[in-house]
Amino acid sequence: MIPSLLWKLDVLVVALALLAVACSSVALSNGSATPALASPTPAPSQTSLPTSTPLPPSPSATITPLIGKATQTLNVRSGPGTDYEVLGMIQPDTVLVLTGKNETATWLQVEYAAGAGGRGWVTAAYVQTLHGDTASLPVLNASGAPVTAGASAPTSVPVSPPQFGGTPTPTLGPASADKDSSAAPAIQVTFSPAGTPPNYGGTRQFSYTSEVSSPQGDAEDWVMFTPYASLAGSPAEVLFSLVCDGNGKLEVELWQNGAPLAGWGGLACGDQHKPLELTAGAPYLLRLRAATGAGLQYVHYTLTVRNGP
Repeated sequence: MIPSLLWKLDVLVVALALLAVACSSVALSNGSATPALASPTPAPSQTSLPTSTPLPPSPSATITPLIGKATQTLNVRSGPGTDYEVLGMIQPDTVLVLTGKNETATWLQVEYAAGAGGRGWVTAAYVQTLHGDTASLPVLNASGAPVTAGASAPTSVPVSPPQFGGTPTPTLGPASADKDSSAAPAIQVTFSPAGTPPNYGGTRQFSYTSEVSSPQGDAEDWVMFTPYASLAGSPAEVLFSLVCDGNGKLEVELWQNGAPLAGWGGLACGDQHKPLELTAGAPYLLRLRAATGAGLQYVHYTLTVRNGP
């Protein structure tokens, strides 16, 4: 009895086990699996914008002054033009340190101890550069401030054509007063031979550029010179050249001992190397003035005087 009961219990256990396995298979086939928990979506991180790397500062331009020399006796002025104050004179073959130029490259700024800031201006026509080119010099205004540093100045200034035909003419204004007189000439030059201190090259020639006008403006200029010859009081040949522009006429007088000389031959615009025999060692004055006429009479001129032969 008991063995048969035990056998029945074993069969029941096996049947329950098979039933449990069958139920589990059915549940899986119906997709009743426990859903997985969704992982939290991370918040988007803020993307940093790329920062620009600063460039190293570019080195500032270094202006190397040019070296030149005067080919004639020159006036050193406080600004780039004949209407500026004359600071002094430099002799031929004087070595110059060139530090700038004006916008038309007709005047050069040079190192000059007597000028403001140790600078002065000379006309470019009688300066020879010993190395380099003035095109590399900075362009400066009248006060010495850069305009366009290192830029080349224009070689010509374009002129707009007139509206109604004809040739355009420049607008002339009165000449600026330079406050010279017979007692205080604009320049004073004593000619000398080679080997004479302080300029051992000697002084045989000078040029002076200025302007006069009448009836308004500076009407006259005074220039003093003393001829040289090996024997003081002997005749000395002096050559005169005069170049002019403007709408007026330039009158020239030669003075000595406080009075004009008569019959000396005269000097007119356009004369080149006109010879005149004067007394060596005696000072002379040239009076250059604008002749009167209708309206403003203006003359811009360059006077060159050379002690011959």
